[in-house]
Amino acid sequence: MNPSGSTRSLFCLLLGGFLAGTGTCLAADLTLQAKAWSDDHSALLEQAARLSTDGYAADGNKLLADQADDDGGAAAAFAVANTLYSADPGISYRLHLRAQRAFPNDPAAVLQAAMELHRHGEYAAAIVHYRRLVEAGVMPYSSALLADCLVRTGQLKAAVQAWDHAGHAQHHAEIDAAICAIYGPLSPYQRRSDLIAKIEGGELAKLADLILLDLNFDTDWWNARVNHDAVDADLKRAGTALGKRDARYRQLALYAQLTRVEEKRASEILRLLKDTNLIVGTGAELPADSRIARALCELAVNARLVTPAELWTAYEATLRGRLEQQDHDALHLLCWLAAANHNPELTNLDRIGFEEWNDPVFASSYLVDLFREKKLTSVTDSQLLAAMAISPDNATLANLRLVLAGDAVTTDLIASSIKAEFRKLSVGETRRDSATLDSLFAELGKRL
Repeated sequence: MNPSGSTRSLFCLLLGGFLAGTGTCLAADLTLQAKAWSDDHSALLEQAARLSTDGYAADGNKLLADQADDDGGAAAAFAVANTLYSADPGISYRLHLRAQRAFPNDPAAVLQAAMELHRHGEYAAAIVHYRRLVEAGVMPYSSALLADCLVRTGQLKAAVQAWDHAGHAQHHAEIDAAICAIYGPLSPYQRRSDLIAKIEGGELAKLADLILLDLNFDTDWWNARVNHDAVDADLKRAGTALGKRDARYRQLALYAQLTRVEEKRASEILRLLKDTNLIVGTGAELPADSRIARALCELAVNARLVTPAELWTAYEATLRGRLEQQDHDALHLLCWLAAANHNPELTNLDRIGFEEWNDPVFASSYLVDLFREKKLTSVTDSQLLAAMAISPDNATLANLRLVLAGDAVTTDLIASSIKAEFRKLSVGETRRDSATLDSLFAELGKRL
């Protein structure tokens, strides 16, 4: 759940803009009853929020779900499902559908049921609910989500009509938020709690993931911050688990210290790196954890303390040695250095990740390498099809196919690109947005 303002439903937090303009239609019995239930159970909601903040979201989620089940009413189900929408999709799915069955004509209940079905891949059922909203003239932006479901069920002409109905030119921000509500990340509090559970189960390597999450506490595709309270608590957790003299702890603490400084002075970064004998200077070493190694390398390069070429010379052999253990993060760092240097080794490194490790990230990078080298010329290329098989909704691969098809582009190829764009919106001029989606729907419409 979202501990900030925990007595407010996630329905309001995520979909405030999405529901704007629906007038009094949302002032229905279920919405009012759910608000009253939340007010009456504010202490319980705050208790669950504290558990989530402390890193035990699953316990807080269970507390709320048990209360909703004990209550048995639709208002309790709707309030708890809204609160847990971005935390526990399984619980919110069950409770939202229960609420909608009790209030089958309530617009808010219909919307939430549609979204739950949508993100669980039950597209045909979601279409029924979205169409009810569109046909009733309420919640117009749900038409953009309807378009996604229609594309995924092969109803391309209807999908174009639904997208056009959403009014992208006037409502692109609301549409972006609605798409993120389906495909965006789980709550960072939930992800943090999941990592803590693994660490307490003995997976100490997850401590790096935990600290990196705290330092980039992303709530959606656009907003992230440093969660200072979580960093402090989790560094203490790491110190207890590893010991404060352990190199892994000291490197995590160093990266956290450098990241939390708002004005990063190159001289101070250099002093701290040299004091710990990391990255820069004669005899310096890479952190054993390749995620922290890359993070510190990027800091050093951005501070102009060292060049990617110098890092490649110093650490190529060390990083290649880590590939024997299929260290994906070491390969990412090697690829980052090779790309920054325009090093021709980049293609072979990406090939290792794709062909030997079946990693979807390296699959798309490798195919881009081949395209750049004019070694990828056909939409039916066997390597391209193999990459699509392990990463079917990859926007980079789908768009490569469009480019390769040229004038022979088909509606199926455009539909594949649309599906990939919905999964994670491409970066536009300044941020992730649905501008590319809008263009793809326009192209699809011309061909139908």
